[in-house]
Amino acid sequence: MIIKAVSLFLIFMLVLGMFGKLRMPKIMSRKPKVLSASKCPKCGAINATGSSCPCTTKKDS
Repeated sequence: MIIKAVSLFLIFMLVLGMFGKLRMPKIMSRKPKVLSASKCPKCGAINATGSSCPCTTKKDS
């Protein structure tokens, strides 16, 4: 009797896991996307201030 209950519980958990796997890609695709205009085309750094990227500015040596 206990073996039957445990096996039914495991089957139930397996079915829940399969439905959870099917649903997860939809949830993960809702991530906020960073605009391509706010990224540096050379290095890919995010530029929040709108000024030039550090990789393109000339450093005084």
